[in-house]
Amino acid sequence: MDSITTLLLSQRAGFSGMVFSIVASSGQPTSFENLIHANKVAAPIFSLPLTRRKSTGSTLCLGCYDSLKAVGPVTWVPVTSMTYWAVSMAATQVNGNSVTMSKIIIAAIDSGTSLIYVPQDIASAIYRQIPGAQRAEQKYGPGFWTYPCNSKLNIQFKFGGSFFALNPVDFNTGSGSPTRVGGIVGMGDNFPDDLAIIGDECLKSWYSVYDYSHGARVGLAPSVNSHA
Repeated sequence: MDSITTLLLSQRAGFSGMVFSIVASSGQPTSFENLIHANKVAAPIFSLPLTRRKSTGSTLCLGCYDSLKAVGPVTWVPVTSMTYWAVSMAATQVNGNSVTMSKIIIAAIDSGTSLIYVPQDIASAIYRQIPGAQRAEQKYGPGFWTYPCNSKLNIQFKFGGSFFALNPVDFNTGSGSPTRVGGIVGMGDNFPDDLAIIGDECLKSWYSVYDYSHGARVGLAPSVNSHA
C-alpha cells in the first residue's frame, strides 16, 4: 500500500464507497462499483456540485451530471492510480508567478476534506508570493498562515495540463483585523512530500465529476458558484 493510500485511509477521506475497490477494507467491489457492474446507473460516473455558504444544496449525483450546476465545459484530467481520485499537480501559480516545486505532486481530489493540504515547502513558497503573509502556527495550529485582508489573490493549481483557480472567498477560512487565515495548510515531516489533498475549498468553484471509464478520470467544470 503506497503512502497516499495509507494517509487517506487514516483520515477516512471522501464519501464512503466512492473510492476504488483496491483500497476497500473488504477487498470487494464498492457499493457504487456494484451498481456500475449491474447496469443500475446510466453512466459509470458520479458528480458532486457543492454550494457556497449554504447549509443545504450540495448534491451527490449517481450516474449523472447536472449541466445546470455548471457554467462551462468539463475539463478531464486522468487519474494517476485507481486507488483514490488522485491526479498529477505539475505547477502552482500565485498572481501569475510560478511557485517553485521540486517534483510533480499527486493531488487527491477529496470532497471529504474542507481545506487544501500540501507539503510544507510548497505552502511556504505559495505564501511567500503573498506580501504580508505570516506563519500563524501558535495561534491557529501547525501549518497555518495569515495574510492581509486587502490582498488581491489569484491562486491556481495545474492538474494534468490545465490550470484551475481557487476563489479568494473560499481561501479565506477566518477573518481578523487586519488579517485573514489562509486555507492552504503546510504539512510536516509525517506527510508525504509528493502529495496534496484538494478539498472543498477548491471544489466549491469546480463542479467535480468522477468517471470510472476512460481509464478513470476526474472532470472539473466551472461551477454556478462562480456567479454567486
